[in-house]
Amino acid sequence: LVAFLLVCFIALRAIGYAGYLTYKFKIEQNNKRNQLKLDRISLENNLNQSKLKAIKSQMNPHFFYNALNTIQSFVLANEKKQAVNYLSKFANLTRTILEMSEKEEVSLAEEIRTIGFYLDIEKARFDNDFDYQIVELGIRNKEELKIPSMLLQPYLENAVKHGLLHKAGPKMLKITFENMNNELLVSIDDNGIGRKKSIELNKIKQGTHKSFATEAIQSRIDLINENKKHQITVEYVDKIAANAQALGTTVIIKFPLS
Repeated sequence: LVAFLLVCFIALRAIGYAGYLTYKFKIEQNNKRNQLKLDRISLENNLNQSKLKAIKSQMNPHFFYNALNTIQSFVLANEKKQAVNYLSKFANLTRTILEMSEKEEVSLAEEIRTIGFYLDIEKARFDNDFDYQIVELGIRNKEELKIPSMLLQPYLENAVKHGLLHKAGPKMLKITFENMNNELLVSIDDNGIGRKKSIELNKIKQGTHKSFATEAIQSRIDLINENKKHQITVEYVDKIAANAQALGTTVIIKFPLS
């Protein structure tokens, strides 16, 4: 009898311990699920904050001031057709930026259209010595290809403001979209003064140069890439001649398509 009771006692303890382990396992699994949810919410909040910074960098007061100043100059010169055309593009760009700010992703077709609006507006600031080209290689489904919204324009702005604006002579910006090995390669190539000279000029003007737009967009890319196997990458290429003269800058951004 004593032996039987002892066996029963050991069995009950074993069952109790197994139940405890099961309970503990379920608690740990539940905690992991809750932590994943919290991490996801935190990531979404950070992405929303970074998107707001991107909107702020794209709708900055200087850009609006310059655009309105250009419209005013057309009106004062009685160039009504150019004023109306420019105002139409400015309105389209503003509306598009506001619409894109509500989306996580946009089609490549939308992005290319927005780039056209933006560069046409910037082009009016130059004395007919600035031109741009948009090239598509192996792109057959622009409406279906998706990329994160409001991601490319700050790189274009850097090329125009910091690379081309201070260059003497013809200024050229070439944007190439290429579908290669299940990646979308976006190349932004300018023949400007180069990054080194640009940094030197900005330090003279501002003391310590710090690009808000570039920092904001890189922060957003880092957040988008978090926990992703296939990531967005950004590469800068400084074009230098044999005599060490700067020939411009190329920015290569790769978007995974899978």
